[in-house]
Amino acid sequence: MKNINTKNILNKLYTGICNIYEYINFLDEHSKTIKQSITIKYENINCRVSYYNNSSNILSSKEDIFNNIISQKIKLFLDNDIDIKAGSIIEVTQNGKTTKYKNSGEPVIYSNHQEIMLDIFDNIG
Repeated sequence: MKNINTKNILNKLYTGICNIYEYINFLDEHSKTIKQSITIKYENINCRVSYYNNSSNILSSKEDIFNNIISQKIKLFLDNDIDIKAGSIIEVTQNGKTTKYKNSGEPVIYSNHQEIMLDIFDNIG
């Protein structure tokens, strides 16, 4: 059973909006091969992106600072009624900035929300 009051409180913390895109398979009639395309599944979903570092060490050098930035974790919080597949592309606008992320795994579903670890989307390659 969902706690509606808790969900309402969590929704007030969502300061971002996201669009969620999924890869879909289709048969290319010309080549007779299965190909993929990206399609939007959800638009303008309330969410929140949170950033944290996995390290609690004191940084003592430029290399330590660089390594700490690379180990930064990105987590998306949103309503648990949204069905997001692993591998989805998630575009978030929060605090006036829009960033594309890729979903790095399955969402962790809780009774009132879900959390998804994200990576910055890399168009190169």
